[in-house]
Amino acid sequence: MKRLFIFIISITAVFTSLKAQSVEKDLQTDVNRAAGMFYALPIGKMPKDTPAPAGKKPFYINHYGCPGSYYLDKKDYYTETYAILTKADSLGKLTKLGKSVLRRVQLLCQDAQERDGELTSIGAQQSRDMVKQLIERFPAMFTSDGYYSVRSIVENRCIMTMQEGLLQLSSMRQPIVARSKASLQEHRFMDPTDVLLTSQRTDSATKVHYNRFVSLNSSDNRLMQTLFNDPYYVVSNIDVPKLARQLFILAGNVQHADVGKKFTLWDIFTPEEIHQHWRKQNAWHYINYGGYTLNGGYQAYLQRATLRNMIHMGDSVLKRDTPLMHLRYTRESVILSMACLMELDNCGLHTDNLDSLEAYGWANYRIAPLGGSIIMIHYRANHDDPDVLVKVLLNGHEARLPIKTDCAPYYHWKDVKRYYLRKLYRYENRRFSFKKGRNL
Repeated sequence: MKRLFIFIISITAVFTSLKAQSVEKDLQTDVNRAAGMFYALPIGKMPKDTPAPAGKKPFYINHYGCPGSYYLDKKDYYTETYAILTKADSLGKLTKLGKSVLRRVQLLCQDAQERDGELTSIGAQQSRDMVKQLIERFPAMFTSDGYYSVRSIVENRCIMTMQEGLLQLSSMRQPIVARSKASLQEHRFMDPTDVLLTSQRTDSATKVHYNRFVSLNSSDNRLMQTLFNDPYYVVSNIDVPKLARQLFILAGNVQHADVGKKFTLWDIFTPEEIHQHWRKQNAWHYINYGGYTLNGGYQAYLQRATLRNMIHMGDSVLKRDTPLMHLRYTRESVILSMACLMELDNCGLHTDNLDSLEAYGWANYRIAPLGGSIIMIHYRANHDDPDVLVKVLLNGHEARLPIKTDCAPYYHWKDVKRYYLRKLYRYENRRFSFKKGRNL
């Protein structure tokens, strides 16, 4: 019995090690993945769909997508970094590599000037390619008698992504009946807010835990030594962690613009440093949008209105005769927390151990990269079919739901609806009880 226990522990350790190594392998295969949620999802070969059960055909698609590649909406990442390096250069404090980085950052600044948060040309093509692939993948959904509702939150890059998608749709299918809309009304279920949940994200215990994690995953001195020729100048004038983080973010942003064809910034970091920066960013996203138990583990419930709307729409179209599709565009953070709330694949992880995220395969670039999406597709045999099936695509790939089924990756709609409504009810009941008890 003891030997069996030891064997099980050993197998678990090996499995955990392989999971962690897979992230390192991912970054080695494509270093741009280190950008995390700012990784541009490549539109490669069309995924192969598992055939639907006999007689079942798609009749409704509910799509939630985030924008493609865009310029950073915080221009300080460009301008502050450029200013720091320019000042050091004027004082003769930059090394040869430092001067090279200054020139590259200058090109980034020039390219991004007055384009805060704007979709890049690469992002525009990415948006078109995603819609093109969706049409080719589910051609029966795109007919002349279908209806397409295309909506966006009021954010420039999301509106631009919506427009590119609609243009692609209209260029491939004529005539079409479609309506696009970008309104603050859409934010209620496409980018909701919750003061209570947001206030719980980074409480004192969480801050201490995360800061310790950061300190154990930071080694920026080597980078500074390669950029600056005067250690005293660095100590006296440079916020080392901040500059290293800004350069890392810019390195991840190069892939989104045409200037990325001319140079890279990844070369200034070692593979170990890239991995460390990604780990800090990944942990921060988990704390803010995932199931981090130290701050309660409920941050994903910020999207409960989004999930409830998805369920409502699924019920409202059951008797519809012709194809219907909702294309909705929102922030990448919404996609991330929705995937966690719906517990797609391994996204529903709940832990307070930030070191274990890689072991469990929780990686931001896999869940909500730029151009990512959650798509729920409804299937039935005919108008009167009582057994509607659904499957969910996470970034184009068939996802696993936390629900029993006899036809995976397809799930019975009644089971899906029951599971998620009960989950939302339990949360609302807990929240109400908490408020009531606090008032007492």
